[in-house]
Amino acid sequence: NGTYFLILPCLIFVGTLWLAACTAAPAATAPDCAGDHITILPTATRQADPNLFIPPAPPNGGGVDEYCPTPIPATTLSTQTPEQFVTTEVANLSLDIENQELAAVAVGDDMLAVAWISDGNVYVALSHGGNHFQVRRVDVGSSVAMAFSAANRLHVVYDRMGQVFYRAADQGTHPADTTFITSPGPGHNPQIAIDSRQWAHIVYEADGNIWHAAHQYEFYWNTELVGAGERPFLITGPQRLGVPEFGWRDFALAYVSGNEVQVRLYGITPFLLPGWLSVAAIPVPEAVTGTVRLDATEIEGQLWLVAAWMSERPSTTPATPLYQQPTFAAVNPLAPDQLANPHQIFQGLNAVRWSSETTPFDAGLRQTIAISDTTGTLIVSARGLVETAVPDEMSLRLGLDPTGGDNPDSPSVVWSSAEAPGSFSQFSVSAPAQGSTATIFLRGTLNGSGVAGTAVWDAVSIHSSAGPEPGGTNLDFEGPFITQDSLTVPEGWTAWYQDSGYAPTNGRDAYTVYAAWSEDGGRKRAGPAAIAANIDATGSTTGAIRPGVTPIITAATEPPSVSFFYIYEAGDPPPDSTFLRFGRPYQTQCELGTTNCMDTPGIPLLERNVVRPSHTLLAAPDPFNPNRAVLVWDALQTDNENKDVFATYAVLR
Repeated sequence: NGTYFLILPCLIFVGTLWLAACTAAPAATAPDCAGDHITILPTATRQADPNLFIPPAPPNGGGVDEYCPTPIPATTLSTQTPEQFVTTEVANLSLDIENQELAAVAVGDDMLAVAWISDGNVYVALSHGGNHFQVRRVDVGSSVAMAFSAANRLHVVYDRMGQVFYRAADQGTHPADTTFITSPGPGHNPQIAIDSRQWAHIVYEADGNIWHAAHQYEFYWNTELVGAGERPFLITGPQRLGVPEFGWRDFALAYVSGNEVQVRLYGITPFLLPGWLSVAAIPVPEAVTGTVRLDATEIEGQLWLVAAWMSERPSTTPATPLYQQPTFAAVNPLAPDQLANPHQIFQGLNAVRWSSETTPFDAGLRQTIAISDTTGTLIVSARGLVETAVPDEMSLRLGLDPTGGDNPDSPSVVWSSAEAPGSFSQFSVSAPAQGSTATIFLRGTLNGSGVAGTAVWDAVSIHSSAGPEPGGTNLDFEGPFITQDSLTVPEGWTAWYQDSGYAPTNGRDAYTVYAAWSEDGGRKRAGPAAIAANIDATGSTTGAIRPGVTPIITAATEPPSVSFFYIYEAGDPPPDSTFLRFGRPYQTQCELGTTNCMDTPGIPLLERNVVRPSHTLLAAPDPFNPNRAVLVWDALQTDNENKDVFATYAVLR
């Protein structure tokens, strides 16, 4: 009996344990991301840090570890449809006298990361909302790319002395402090994307080929050859690529392969296998300068994919020497009372000359005279000499236009041979009369720069083989000298000169922005088509467009549109000069899927007094706010050598 009373309490205790074990625990409550109830959950910038060796993936069921994006404040709906992007406040991210070469930008959930190269080191500026950036040196490197995951983890990849390195840092942690560092192998110019499972994919160049390294676990990467090519570029994120009915779209890739632009879409196929969903080869009309950049947006169930790039076509027109205006003068400014410079006078008391101390010139005088008998031959003669230390760079020519034209470059002008006599020599030219007037041209050309040269003419005469002698005014230059447009010339004559050194009319390179697009994710495409060029409203080729054109698609405008962001440099400085073009951010907006665009070369996004001359522009859409994008560019400091990095939001208005 005593044993019974000992066993009974034990049985009751064990039964209680069984009952407690079999009773279901209350289900975990998913976080209220909509903010309708009071709950305790990690904030967007202080989420419970996931295991760096197992990249985070927001559970489909909505468990307690689900990531809650930062809510976008509700705004009053405008009755007007937005028309185009406009810029907001500009922030200087670097504030450093050292040089910064802009390299990458990434936009996360209320987070922004900008990377640049300075003195062979990778720097990352990280912002948790607002305009305050934490700038830290990450590592030695020559190129860098970044991407935020859906859980706001910042993935960084960079080239360190020919080896590709990868870092991952959760929100609140700067990539300079992370301990998770690995390398998929040797290569350069790496780009990074994140798949639907939050694993990193790196695409990079090596030995003339494009390689794809997929992160498997810890320090292991699965590497495969994509194909021959260079200059890869990636975009990632379901916010832009959308979610198809079956499978998943992870990222889009563009790169240059010979005379083609390759565009590929990667994701999970309907058979639940990772791979390339589409591949498109786009023939290019001109060689691609810089990278090909992409954007993609799902609109009404269709995945619109736009690729954009810039091509530079060097001018095939031979460059004209940088001729400038010479100084025209009387050889003897004291005539007729006194004599000066007698060695430059052939006869009488005066002659005409034009000269330059350091700049080349192609200039002269012309006079149109009346011809009374058009049946004869006109004969013109004159005496000329040159004074220069480099006779091979200088010449004189006597010209006659029997039609009476005033253009020295007209094909109707008959010229004598080019000579450079050091003492007075006779020049002669003849042609049959062809009208009631004829024009005499005196020409002196100095092609060398940095040397002085003087052209001298005297004793011009004209004769006709039939009829009376043609007239003429002040052919011996003994008459007065007068002022014509600030030039001192003999009365009866008109000065002319080439001014290619001031405003070159040829030798300008052509810059063209091209785009190609697809509305089914790249299976079928249109283009490439020219979107913008360095051509002004008059049709003249002027300025330049910097490599790197970023397209951003928006469905908020009516109809949907795509804006192309780039640096347009205004001005045409003479070649071999220290003058700079003034570059600043520009945009060209087009109706999506058409070439119905703004007039070239687009419109500036910032006033000239807001920015210094700019060099490189990067743009990235905000994945959590479809009505804005981030623009980042580098601009010259006051020393006109080093560059700072600037950023602003472009919003639809």
